[in-house]
Amino acid sequence: MRITVELLSPVSRLVTIVTVICGAAAFISLSSAQFIISVITDPEARAETAIIEGAANYFPNSAWAQARMASRLIESGVDVSEDHERTSERAVYYAARAVALAPLNYEFRILLAAAKELRGDLAEAEAELRAAIKLAPHLAPVHWRLANLLLREEKLDQAGAEFRLANEADPELLTPTLNLLWQASDGKIETLSAAVGAAPESQLALAQFLVAHEKFEAGVKIANSLDRHAILSLPESGKLLDSLISAGQIDLASELWRDFFSAGDQPLMWNESFERPIRSNLAQFDWNLSQSKYAKIGVTTATARTGQRSLKISYNGIDTTTLDNEMRQLVKARPGARYTLTCYVKAERLLTPGGPQVVVTTQDSTTPIAASAAIEAGSYDWRLLTMDFVAPSNAHALVIAVKQTPQFSYVDPTSGTVWFDDFVLTERLPLPPRKVALVTALRRHPVQPPKGGAQSASRVW
Repeated sequence: MRITVELLSPVSRLVTIVTVICGAAAFISLSSAQFIISVITDPEARAETAIIEGAANYFPNSAWAQARMASRLIESGVDVSEDHERTSERAVYYAARAVALAPLNYEFRILLAAAKELRGDLAEAEAELRAAIKLAPHLAPVHWRLANLLLREEKLDQAGAEFRLANEADPELLTPTLNLLWQASDGKIETLSAAVGAAPESQLALAQFLVAHEKFEAGVKIANSLDRHAILSLPESGKLLDSLISAGQIDLASELWRDFFSAGDQPLMWNESFERPIRSNLAQFDWNLSQSKYAKIGVTTATARTGQRSLKISYNGIDTTTLDNEMRQLVKARPGARYTLTCYVKAERLLTPGGPQVVVTTQDSTTPIAASAAIEAGSYDWRLLTMDFVAPSNAHALVIAVKQTPQFSYVDPTSGTVWFDDFVLTERLPLPPRKVALVTALRRHPVQPPKGGAQSASRVW
């Protein structure tokens, strides 16, 4: 569409030309002002403080220009040309102007709070942050700033509540929160608990933090209070158990692990017949199975002595077959206790220069405490393997594994299939104390010699 206007009078033509020129100038001026403000207020743009201040004064109605100047003063701290009081006063001045021009902008409230804290007015800074929270109640950074300010004001309980709101909005803030409160409260667990949300992930993070600071019982107590269904699905559960094991807290780790599965102290070996599915993130005290280039290893339903599953080793026929940690289970033990370990083995067309063995070691050593005889070559049905051993006096955990170690640097290949099933670990009663016969020593009585004569030879002892 085109509109045509005929200007017959010279005066009307002149007025029109002037109007168009003025409008264009105003548009250009406005565009230039907006461009200058956008450049000056861009945090990434490098500009001298004097230039930023000049822009703030030249555009007094630009809230962003005022905020940029306040931010620069807060960032720079004390200027070399003026004292701290003067710098903080100027920061408050420009931040307050930004708030007055845009009272609904929560970021300007945070900026004014920072300026007032720089001036030393913590109470007024707190008021500004609370005003910012009213404008943005669900933003984690606002609660985080208020929580840190309250911590500096030594209002620990109020700070904990704000930390909790910040953590619930942004779980990434949980770890720095725990570190801050641990130092501020001198390690008071109650203070840390108040700042952690009710989510199982947060509770487990707190439990692991406590374990890392050697508050083992407290960490386990928190983990034990959580819902079992949530526990079994969270990767943090496995990390907590790993931390306890690494710290040498085998008894606590084992008890917690069994509590996760609502199991008691028995049996001593878990999943002894391979009937339960193995959870990869919670296999600390279950069977740990991994693959090897020498054999395919896994749980099968094709063959079982009892139940429906067994452990199957299908050899690949490679020379110098070696199996080390591909099949193992960590078991809680009692130092110095006597144990009996039994299991059943089956073979089919097994050709081997030296078959696999069931081996028992301590957690931190590869030296066997006990080992079964090597599995014989051939094909046969289920056979019982039995071994007796005593746990070392310093061992709180044992590793029960299926291993195969070649005797020389080269041996012939191993081929065929072996199955294991029905592992049972039993603690035997301690040996009765040995009876020691006490023999009363004969007491020698002094012999009086006959009066007036020497002692008779027959009376000499």
